[in-house]
Amino acid sequence: MKISKESQFWEWFKSNEARYFFLNQINDSDEKERLLDEFLNHLHKYCDRIFFEIGGYPDEKQDLIITAEGDTDYFLQVEAIVRAAPQFDNWNIIAFKPIRTDYVTEYEGITLDPKGIWFIPLNNNNEPEKIGLRLYSDNYNENNKMSFLTAAYIVLDNVLGEKSNALNIGYVEMETPSFSQKEESIELSKLPRYIEWSKSKK
Repeated sequence: MKISKESQFWEWFKSNEARYFFLNQINDSDEKERLLDEFLNHLHKYCDRIFFEIGGYPDEKQDLIITAEGDTDYFLQVEAIVRAAPQFDNWNIIAFKPIRTDYVTEYEGITLDPKGIWFIPLNNNNEPEKIGLRLYSDNYNENNKMSFLTAAYIVLDNVLGEKSNALNIGYVEMETPSFSQKEESIELSKLPRYIEWSKSKK
C-alpha cells in the first residue's frame, strides 16, 4: 500500500523529533542551520511552498507551526499535513501562524508595538469581500515606506493569525497620525472584533 506524502513526512519527524526539541537552545549556528535545512528539505518533499517555525519554552511542549506564509493557494496543503499529524507527547502541531498577543515586531531596524498602532477601515474595491486598512503609528517614516508596510503585515499576522490576515485583509497603507486622526481611529487590538462585526453586516 502506497504511503501518502503527509505520512512519509510524519514518519521522518517521529524518528527525528528529539533532535529538534531543543532547537532553540542550540548555540552552534552551523549545527542549527543544518538541522533547519534538513527539516525544510523533508517538508518540501511534501510541498515546496510551505514552511515551518519551532518555538516554545524549555521543559514545556514545543510548538511546530506549519505555515504557507500567507499564500492562500497553499492553505489546503497546510491543513492536510497538520490533519495527518499523529499525536506527540512533546509537540503541539499547529496549522498557520497563531495569534500572538503583545508581540512586538522588529524588522530591519523598525520596531512596531501593536499597542501603539491604530486603524481605520477602508473600502477595498479590488476585493470587496476583504477589508482595507489605514494603520497609524507615531514612529512611521514615509522615507522607509516599504519596510514599514512589510513590518505592518507581520504585526497583522500576530494580531489576527496568519489565516485571518490572509483571508480578511486585502489592502494596507500606513501614516503618521494627527491628533484628530488618532482620536477617530480604533486601537489595533480591536481589529479581530471589527472583522467579526463586518462579516456579520454582510
